[in-house]
Amino acid sequence: MEVVEVTADDYTEVFPKPYHFFNTATFNALNAYKCEEVFYLVFKDTKIRLGIIFGVRNNILNAPFSAPFGGFESSSDDLRLQQIDTALVALNHWAKTKNFDGIKIVPPSFFYNPNFLNKLDNCLVRAGFDKVNIELNYQFPTAKFDDNYQSIIWYNAKKNLKKAFKSDLIFEKLATQNGQQAYEVIAQNRKERGFPLRMTWAQVEETATVILVDFFVVRKQSDAIGAALIFHVADDVVQVVYWGDLPQFSEYKTMNFLSYELFQYYKKQGIKMVDIGPSTENTIPNYGLCEFKESIGCEINIKTEFFKKLN
Repeated sequence: MEVVEVTADDYTEVFPKPYHFFNTATFNALNAYKCEEVFYLVFKDTKIRLGIIFGVRNNILNAPFSAPFGGFESSSDDLRLQQIDTALVALNHWAKTKNFDGIKIVPPSFFYNPNFLNKLDNCLVRAGFDKVNIELNYQFPTAKFDDNYQSIIWYNAKKNLKKAFKSDLIFEKLATQNGQQAYEVIAQNRKERGFPLRMTWAQVEETATVILVDFFVVRKQSDAIGAALIFHVADDVVQVVYWGDLPQFSEYKTMNFLSYELFQYYKKQGIKMVDIGPSTENTIPNYGLCEFKESIGCEINIKTEFFKKLN
């Protein structure tokens, strides 16, 4: 198996529609300024089998370097275990030749591409990659949203949702040009709770030029008291990049209302999965977030960070 460095345009030609958006050359080229160098690699024997995009930081190869997940892209559904194995051997040799200190790969949760990602997990471990962090990722299959939804959620979630319904809240999808209203609610939420906000509004705007982004707010009369920013990351999957409410309005149970309305909206849009993301960081859980996401009916997959030290 041979490793070939290609341009972003060449990579797009080989992988015009990756199984998730963060694996597109377009997205990675847009964020190239966030790392020291970007490599677009393809792996070929008689034909191209795999691809991966790395960003270099502190002499470590990172896939992704500016996204929740990244990892390998397959050129076909019938990729064999032996082909992944030989590609990883070739990657190891290529990276050592260039004197990199390590390789970090974070694939998405298994539901994005179950057969491929399960095979990849096995191959990475056998290739000497350590599972450094195992995050708990929460997602909601919209098939679960039906007339019985309130009967499947936890008691406290049901109680909070009933209270929200009595609070005269309004759910609104914003036009893209008005998306900053939603971002400002998120920014205030993060500031008041002491959590970091990694994307600036300018970066959100920039990202919205290459990926479909939905903006939502929850209003109490004219006040925006909750919001969500959501990326369309695959054909039938959306990901909640940011969501939150203003703590001073917590009595209205805004997040229970927001999650209910989002599930209903995307069910009607034909989206199969709402990826709400992890509630752990470096494997350590935020118990409150974990319980909230479970209480509203989310299912759990793991998202694993793999690392291999080279020198």
